[in-house]
Amino acid sequence: MALNFDEFQKVVETAQQADAVKADLKRALRKVTGAISNLQTALQEMETVLSDEYVSVPKERKPRKPREPKENSDGTPPKKPGRPKKVA
Repeated sequence: MALNFDEFQKVVETAQQADAVKADLKRALRKVTGAISNLQTALQEMETVLSDEYVSVPKERKPRKPREPKENSDGTPPKKPGRPKKVA
């Protein structure tokens, strides 16, 4: 019985291609599964918002605090960034 390496090489290449196809299918299945779960979450949120008992709560903001002016080590205000104004 003689070994035919050409046939053996074809079998190996076919198996590698099948593994690549399986990996692509797994990747696509993960993407589809993620999209479906996101869609289900969105639909549940829509049901909540569209229900008769839903009342939106206004968002409360923090009060604004004025910034403290920065000073150099000698007590003078810092220079503004950018080009200096032309003196005519």
